[in-house]
Amino acid sequence: MLNEAAKLLGISLRETEDELTRDMLASTAVVIAAVNGFNNDTPTELTAADLQDVYSKMIGNDAKTLISMVEAQNKFGKLCAEVKSWVIDLEALRGDKAQAQAA
Repeated sequence: MLNEAAKLLGISLRETEDELTRDMLASTAVVIAAVNGFNNDTPTELTAADLQDVYSKMIGNDAKTLISMVEAQNKFGKLCAEVKSWVIDLEALRGDKAQAQAA
C-alpha cells in the first residue's frame, strides 16, 4: 500500500513539474511586432526605434544582458582607405591590360 502511494505521489510530482515548466516557458515567449517602418505592412521593416522599444521593455522587466555593451561608432579606419587605393590600382592595371589587348 505504501509503495503504491509513493509511486502515485512520484508520478503526480513529475506531472506537476512538467505543467509548471510548460507554463513558465509559455509566459516568457514574447512577440513584439515592428511598427515604426514606412512600408505600410504589419509588421513593418525593422527600424532603430523598434529595437529601442524592445530594449526599453527588456530593461524595464529586469532582463539580464549576456554580453557587455559596446558603444557603436561611425568611423572608418586607415585600413579602409588603404584597401580602397589598392582596389583602384588593380582596376587601373586591368584597364591598361585591356587597352593593350585591344590595340
